[in-house]
Amino acid sequence: MTEPDKTWEEWIRLVADEYGLNLDKDKETEKQKRILEAALHIFSERGFEGTSTHAIAEKAGVAEATIFKHYRSKKGLLLHLVIPAISRVATPYLLRPVLKILDQEKPLEELMREIYADRVGLMERNWKRVKLILVESLFQPELRVALQEHVARAFYQVMSERIEEWKREGRLRDDLPTHVIARSLVSIGGGYILTKNLVTELLVQGKEEEELAWMADVLLHGIAGPKERRAFREE
Repeated sequence: MTEPDKTWEEWIRLVADEYGLNLDKDKETEKQKRILEAALHIFSERGFEGTSTHAIAEKAGVAEATIFKHYRSKKGLLLHLVIPAISRVATPYLLRPVLKILDQEKPLEELMREIYADRVGLMERNWKRVKLILVESLFQPELRVALQEHVARAFYQVMSERIEEWKREGRLRDDLPTHVIARSLVSIGGGYILTKNLVTELLVQGKEEEELAWMADVLLHGIAGPKERRAFREE
């Protein structure tokens, strides 16, 4: 199922109707909360295909039939877990902290440090869901559509507008395409989050404040030393 022409709200309703999802958290029973917690734990450890509804039911302390009663299928359970998380990313509410940072009159390096700190903190607080979404989006078309058409689009719209403004002001290079600058910003931040959670000992060796400062430095000033910079200017 791919519905790139739909708004986020329309897409949510479509998926909720197809899988019989009730996304109102206020109406979740204690039993449902236990199921969701157990599913998040096992999905994030074993992946969707490696997880059985029997294992989820056992960890949650419920009958396996209870899962099918509330979520229809294992796929429905997965979507119930990740759609609210994606929704928080896709809404203006989540982008407000970024906009608030960007509206400050500060040097770009300081703004980049603050943006990285804000987004890294958000990802760290939701790492199990983030990991689940990233991995399963490779195999689940519904998640892929949500990430591509809603999350990425919302983020790119905010960043591209600000990047264009900074290019006009001479604060960023105007010879680089906007999407290249946006991709560089995302790549450095995403790379830090992944390495911090996967290979910390090798690639994250400083304190968080130091690492964030280095990330902003690399983004804005690159990694070339004086010799390479001189050679580049002479060409």
